[in-house]
Amino acid sequence: MKVVIVGASHAGIAAAQRVVAKYTDAEVTLIDRRTTHLSFIGAGAHMYLNGEIESPAATDYCEDEQLQTLGVDLRLGVNVLSLDADQRLLSLEAVETGEQTTLRYDRLILATGSTPRIPAVPGFESKHVHLLKRVDDVIALRQALDNAKDVANQQVIVLGGGLAGTEAAMAMRNAGAKVTLLHNHDSLASGYFDHDFSERLAELLIAHGIDVVTNVDVRRMEDVADRGVVIETAVDTYAANEVIVTIGMLANTMTVGDEVTIGVNRSAVVDEYMYTTNPYILAVGDAATSKNPQLQENWSIMHASGAVRQGILAAENLLEKRISSPGSQAAYGVKLFDWFFMRVGVTADSARFVNRAVAEYVLETDQVADYMVADNDNAHIWIKVIFDPATHVLLGVQMQSKRDFTEMFNMMAVALNHQVTLEDLAFSDMMFEPHANTPLNFLSDVALRALDENEARS
Repeated sequence: MKVVIVGASHAGIAAAQRVVAKYTDAEVTLIDRRTTHLSFIGAGAHMYLNGEIESPAATDYCEDEQLQTLGVDLRLGVNVLSLDADQRLLSLEAVETGEQTTLRYDRLILATGSTPRIPAVPGFESKHVHLLKRVDDVIALRQALDNAKDVANQQVIVLGGGLAGTEAAMAMRNAGAKVTLLHNHDSLASGYFDHDFSERLAELLIAHGIDVVTNVDVRRMEDVADRGVVIETAVDTYAANEVIVTIGMLANTMTVGDEVTIGVNRSAVVDEYMYTTNPYILAVGDAATSKNPQLQENWSIMHASGAVRQGILAAENLLEKRISSPGSQAAYGVKLFDWFFMRVGVTADSARFVNRAVAEYVLETDQVADYMVADNDNAHIWIKVIFDPATHVLLGVQMQSKRDFTEMFNMMAVALNHQVTLEDLAFSDMMFEPHANTPLNFLSDVALRALDENEARS
């Protein structure tokens, strides 16, 4: 069986490793136009700019030799020119030499990842405008700041206020620069959090000296010699030494043409087994859609852990559709200064947008009791539950805390897949340890309060 995987990032690497481990007779070819830093994790950008790691490449977790040792035919510096699905044939071109070849497959896994959205405005080509997709992008931005005589007088504009934009703004502020964050929506990270949580996120950035401007309509950028860029919006003009663009990502599916059905965010539409509309082609990671279990709609979820999971799942289903995906609960988290913002499931805003009846409840509390004085500084939390007002089925959770609740949110993703109700949260037995929580766990507490308020409304 000839298995060709296009794209050697998180999903492609995971798929290749799993195929080799599971199918001893498989001939695996892994193709990528890049030649270095295949497993670079995007979070390495702000971690490097923050000084948390010595190089953005420090996040690389898989070397070429590891794949070659497994017997993978690794072809780097190779572009896919076209796909002929009827013949199961790829046309390839070497980036450096231009040499063209063809490659046949029995199964094709599209793990082509994503590319940054480019502002549809004049002036984007300036050397002072930076994307943060590749290792080289991050290093170039760092060098631009290092070359400045006085970083404190450097004005950096971040264009786009999603999670990547807020992280970039924080990193630039931590580096000592003056930072302005321009966002085209009325709420930061509006695709991730409801308005109330977005407001607290914005307040946090403002408290740390970041100027936040929302509802911005950028009209043009103008390069100003070696001084930077001027950004013209519908109502104002902003000058910056450097501009960081983080307005989202689009799936890299342009070369597949009409051979598979393309959906939201240019991602290939897949079923629960990661198969596209072509029976010999699978798609994973940023190149594939994910099913939202609550709304039963396809959405585009772009993060490394989901890509790895989908890569493994595609490998499991190469010969037969054995294991189905439960979908994606869009578990995301971001640490901004001392605070974690986390979410899983749907937001109340997104549910209402598709006319889904939802209710919500927010609890502000402390995780530990007052007598745990030493722990109180980091104990304050806000937690929101989004639920179906008729069935009480939990649909989503959002949280702000100085403590890391990543593993709790991972378990909440599993719980959402199994349609856990508020009653389940309220009355399930939960651990009590005075250093960690109170006898009435905050999950039980918020569920009980949500039930009471929902009953009072009905």
